[in-house]
Amino acid sequence: MTTPIDLTKLPDYLRNQRWFAGKAWPIKSVQPVDHVPLPLPGGRSFTLAVVEVVYDFGHPARYLVPVISTSEGIQDAFDDVEVLRVLFGIVREKREIPTASGKLVGEWLDTPEGRIALPSPVPVRRLQVEQSNTSVVVAEKVILKVIRKLEPGINPEYEVGRYLATRTSFRATPTLLGSLQSEGPAGSTLAVAHRYIPNATDGWRYTLDHFRRDSRLTEPFLGELRVLGQRLGELHLAFASSTDDPAFTPEPLLTEDLQRWSASIVGELGVTLNDALGQFPELEGRREALIGIAKRLAQVSPSGQKIRIHGDLHLGQVLRAEENWLIFDFEGEPGRSFTQRREKYSPLRDVAGMLRSFDYAEATVQLEGQPPGERVQPARRSFLEGYRTTTRGAAFLPQDDATFNVMLDAFELEKMLYEVRYELQNRPDWVRIPVQALMKMEVRK
Repeated sequence: MTTPIDLTKLPDYLRNQRWFAGKAWPIKSVQPVDHVPLPLPGGRSFTLAVVEVVYDFGHPARYLVPVISTSEGIQDAFDDVEVLRVLFGIVREKREIPTASGKLVGEWLDTPEGRIALPSPVPVRRLQVEQSNTSVVVAEKVILKVIRKLEPGINPEYEVGRYLATRTSFRATPTLLGSLQSEGPAGSTLAVAHRYIPNATDGWRYTLDHFRRDSRLTEPFLGELRVLGQRLGELHLAFASSTDDPAFTPEPLLTEDLQRWSASIVGELGVTLNDALGQFPELEGRREALIGIAKRLAQVSPSGQKIRIHGDLHLGQVLRAEENWLIFDFEGEPGRSFTQRREKYSPLRDVAGMLRSFDYAEATVQLEGQPPGERVQPARRSFLEGYRTTTRGAAFLPQDDATFNVMLDAFELEKMLYEVRYELQNRPDWVRIPVQALMKMEVRK
């Protein structure tokens, strides 16, 4: 099957796309890995292609490129509403379509949420806010996320969503409804369909609104944060409920795990301080105390289990809708491979991520001019109360408070170090937020 795409025009086309992450690197070549022409009404067609971009240096990357060839060159096929309908139809109708080197496989889950009635022709609208993917709202009931930068292997967002939708009763999430998979040499998840949540507010914006109102958080909002902790606890209980799926069945937490995690944090501490000391020489005085927090992780007796976790949890990964919290975006940390994101870990890593998010909310409102107030500690306490009440007696958590606190401190430290490196590279004006947290971090007695 000969590709209908003019390959000579692809490098210039890719450089002009918002979702293309390789704009800074010279492109050596662009080659199709797989492709298929798909018909449109009126005798037209578009090409859905997976291409591999090879750079003059660095690793190659694969992208999903839906295009229409015109007399003026290559055009993004997703600008055409009929293309969006065709792509959703493949998912909804569970179609299998042969491609040049494999096949497209549409999947629609046979779950109560999946048995929704949709009009014909189905109304679709493309969201314009995202950068790295393309999202399409279908009939205001479904959101189809088309993944532009592809990775081989099992996509954690699809895997976790499918597990929660088909194997658990956890519904505090936009439920997965279906997917589009590429099978063959270009094997990867191309798109995922979830229940669309209209009029939702992201948790970051919602929390900032409350932090801005007064120097003290209101009791109703603290109650909502307890419920957020409960929802995370329920998610972890759902992850740990598997007994027959190797990808989700809990595993014992071993001394070797604690030693490995501890050594990794100590190594990250050295790298991070080397990067930051030029701007913040005062961090040198905290080095030994912070190393001590990391090393204590290797000194506790192993207690609890390793389970699947969210992996990149913060206030921006939760939604507030209809007076409830929904947890979403199970892709994991973008800088890690799919294999790394699918590793089982202590659930306290998720807890640490959310606790750090409260600290960022406080720092943000102070940068806006709000005076310091009693916000962070009550927020932390309420969230932890909800989480610990829901997970009391769970086998995946440490059996005693001392071990719980040692592990949580180590994972908070790990998150702070990541934040320093991220902010130095991306938002230098914000780096003082995690630096101040490192300066204030106490060593528990």
